[in-house]
Amino acid sequence: MGWGVGVGERVKIDERWRIVIPSKFREGLKPRDELVVERRGSEIILRKVSRGDILREFNEVKLFVEEKLRYLGAEAGKHRYGGYKE
Repeated sequence: MGWGVGVGERVKIDERWRIVIPSKFREGLKPRDELVVERRGSEIILRKVSRGDILREFNEVKLFVEEKLRYLGAEAGKHRYGGYKE
């Protein structure tokens, strides 16, 4: 598909903006893995999503509630909104 340049390898973008990751760079990847795409100056970096990335995203989630509900305990909320234990 291309010829080597430094430690990288040249690939082409197809008409649907896709690229094929050369086999020598696929170690540790499997179909449906998520990758993070970053731009650093003129470089585009692909890296596998790490567990730390997922935890950081999870910790960035913010929930907003009405002031009067802010201190409502889980038990009271369960009864107020019809929750049940499975």
